Amino acid sequence: MRFVFYFFIIAQFLNFLGVFAEKVKEDSSEFNPIKWEEIRKKKENPLKKIIWKTYKDDKNYFEKTNLKNKSKKNFNKAQKDSSTWRNRTLRFSFEEIDMPDVGEQMGLYSLGAYDKLNPWFYGGITLYGAATGQRGGFFTGGYTLGLERQLFNNFIFDAGGYVGAGGGGAAAQGGGLMLRPHFALKYDFGLSQFGLNYTYVDFPNGNISSDAIALSLDIPFSSLILKWEDDGLTMDDYFGVDWSNVSRHRSHIAARIRNYSPANGSKTTSGGSLNNSLGLFGVEYSYFIDNNWFTTFETSGALSGGVGGYAELLAGIGYRLPLTNDDKMAILPALSIGGAGGGSVETGGGFVARANLGLEYRFSPDLSLIMDGGYLTAPDGKFDTPYLGLNLAYVMETFAQDLKGAPLLETDLIKTIKWRFRPAHQWYFDAQRKGGSSRDMQLLGGKIDLMLGDWWYLTGQGLSAYGGGAGGYSEGHWGVGILSPSWKNLKFYGEMLIGAGGGGGVDSGSALLFKPSVGLEYNLNKDLSLQTGIGKVISKEGSLDANTFDASLVWRFGTPK
Repeated sequence: MRFVFYFFIIAQFLNFLGVFAEKVKEDSSEFNPIKWEEIRKKKENPLKKIIWKTYKDDKNYFEKTNLKNKSKKNFNKAQKDSSTWRNRTLRFSFEEIDMPDVGEQMGLYSLGAYDKLNPWFYGGITLYGAATGQRGGFFTGGYTLGLERQLFNNFIFDAGGYVGAGGGGAAAQGGGLMLRPHFALKYDFGLSQFGLNYTYVDFPNGNISSDAIALSLDIPFSSLILKWEDDGLTMDDYFGVDWSNVSRHRSHIAARIRNYSPANGSKTTSGGSLNNSLGLFGVEYSYFIDNNWFTTFETSGALSGGVGGYAELLAGIGYRLPLTNDDKMAILPALSIGGAGGGSVETGGGFVARANLGLEYRFSPDLSLIMDGGYLTAPDGKFDTPYLGLNLAYVMETFAQDLKGAPLLETDLIKTIKWRFRPAHQWYFDAQRKGGSSRDMQLLGGKIDLMLGDWWYLTGQGLSAYGGGAGGYSEGHWGVGILSPSWKNLKFYGEMLIGAGGGGGVDSGSALLFKPSVGLEYNLNKDLSLQTGIGKVISKEGSLDANTFDASLVWRFGTPK
C-alpha cells in the first residue's frame, strides 16, 4: 500500500505539471487546400522602361527579400536533412528492490528524457535515486536504450535496458556499475502513457541483485532541433502553414549556490548533531508550460560543511509573477520533491520536499539573477533546514505546438543556439582513498556545452564511478573551455572546471574540486566528433590529486530562439 500511495502521489503531482506539447498534427488536404488562379499574359514588355527607385521608399526592402530567399533555401535544406519536430518522452518511474539485508527494501524513483531515434527505437539519459527505505543519498546516472511496438488498440510493448554508475547511502553497490533491463506493457491515454514494468536491477560488482515490478508514467512531447548552420529562418519559412499553431515558451538553465543552516534536531547517520552550515553547488533547468507556470528539475551537491558526498535530485512546479511592466522583476514561488542524502546526512529513505520563493531581476533578455530562500525537509529522516540561494540563469526560448506561450509573427527570425553533448568515460589513476591508500578508478557520465563563439564555451559535467572499488563516488562541475581552429579535422581544446565530488571512500575532503584538462578532438562529420584528453582532479582540502584520461563522443546540435 505504501508503494501504491507513493506512486499515486508522485504521478498526480507530475500530471499537474502539464503536458509539454500536444501530438504533432498530420498535414492533410483539408487543412491545406489547393487554390487555383488564372494568370493572364501581359502583352506589354516591362523591360522597355526601367525606373530605378527603392520599393515603397524602403531602403531595406531588397535586403529583406534576399534574407527571405536565403531562409527559404536553408529551410529546404533543413527539411531534406531532418524532420522539423523531434518526438521525445519524459519518463517517471518507481519500484522497490530487495537489498542484501533480510527484510530491507529500497524504493527507487527515476527521471528520464528520451529521443525517438525512429518510430520504434529510443534512447536517452536516466537518473535514479532512493526515496524510501534506509539508503538516502543513493543515486545513479546513465543511459537507456529501448524498443517500442504498438500491439493492439492503445496498448504498447516496451523493452529496453539501462547502463549507469553510482551508489551511496552505505549500500552494497560494489564498484558502482548498475544494469537494469525492463519489459513493459503501456497504455496510451493520448497525453500520457501508463506502464506496468518487470525490471531487474543488478550491480555486478556488488551484492544488490533484485527483480521488481515498476510503475511508469511517460509524457510524450515534441521539440525542435537545428543544425549549427541553420540560422536566420523566418517563422513562415521554417514552419510553413503550421507557424500559426506554434507559440514561444521561456526556459532557462541556471548555476546555483545555496547555504543550508540545519535546524535543531538535524542529525548525521551516526546520531551526532548536524550543526555546521552546508554550502551546495548545482544546476537547474526550468521550462515554462505557459506564460507563468513552469516546471523545474535540479541537481546539486555539497561543497562545504564536512558532508562531502551529499547530493540532491529534485523536480517541481512553480509560478512566475511579474512585478514590473517591463518584466525585469518577478517573484517565483515553487514546490519540489525528490531524493537527497549522502555525506552522513540523515535523510532516512531519501525522500525530501522543499518550498521556496525566488526574486528575479533580468539584466538582459538572456541573463537573469535570481535570489531565493526556502525550507527543505526529509520526512523519514532527521534533516530540516532553511536556506538562502543565489542563481545565475541563462534565459532561452523554445517552441511548442500549442498556443499557451507567447504568440509568434510570420516574419520573426529563428536564431540558432549552439550546443554540444558529450557522453564521457574517464580514468582516474592512483586516486587517493581515505586511510592513505591509492587505486585506479573508472567513471561514466555526460557533459553539456553552450557555445558562446567559435572558440570558447561554458560546460556542465557530471560523472559517477563504476569501477575501482569506489561505488557511490559522484561529482558535478561547471567551467569554461576553449577550442583551437580546425586543422585537417583536428582541434585542440582546454578546460578549467570547479565543482563538488565525494563518496565511495575517495578522499575529496570538503568536496570542493578543481579539474583542468587539455586534449584533442577529431571531426567525424559536421555533427559528430571523437575527443580524448588528459588532466588532473585536485581536492581543495582532501588528499585527492590524481591524473585523469578522458574519452568522449561529441554530438553537435542547435536549439531555436
